[in-house]
Amino acid sequence: MSRIGPLEPGVVEAIPRRSLTDLLWVANTRHGPGGHWYARVTVDTGDHDHLAVAADAVRYLADHHVGVPAEPPGRADLAALGAIRAMVRGLLDPAAGWTSEARAILDRTRFRLDRDGQLTADGTGWPGFVGDLMAPLLDLVRRRERLAICGNPVCRLLFLDASKSGTRLWCDDAGCGNRDRVKRHRVRRAAHEPIHEPG
Repeated sequence: MSRIGPLEPGVVEAIPRRSLTDLLWVANTRHGPGGHWYARVTVDTGDHDHLAVAADAVRYLADHHVGVPAEPPGRADLAALGAIRAMVRGLLDPAAGWTSEARAILDRTRFRLDRDGQLTADGTGWPGFVGDLMAPLLDLVRRRERLAICGNPVCRLLFLDASKSGTRLWCDDAGCGNRDRVKRHRVRRAAHEPIHEPG
């Protein structure tokens, strides 16, 4: 019999409506007190949760340039976003797999190609938004070894390390990275300053 094509299944590529960045900002709706650009944190007061209040969730995502539906999310929508967040943050553990909550969202999501050829989840509003996060989530699971948490212990934002070496430390080099460099510089300078004895 003639071999008319590859025997192995190939990768079918389609551009999803939502990006990995959109997904990661959803995952970062829970973070430490240092997880804001303006934060100058000296005491770790624990994580705060931007999904606790619908208006806060909308504001946080919109502030990070995630296009969100016009109407506020309902309780079920916030629960679904929380399930996706837990799934993504769980991927930091190499032994973790799909959570039952995230798998249930994936199982009920139906996709189609829109007029522009983008992979789009059926549904409108927040259910459609949640469904659209499934495609980048599938991609992130495939690339999970590049998922990292910021080296600033009071930040705890997640990011995808796209560096060649895979050794990126900070969610943002100009934010958390710069704060760490300033802190280390001050420690070094203090260690070399002469001690003045009272005389």
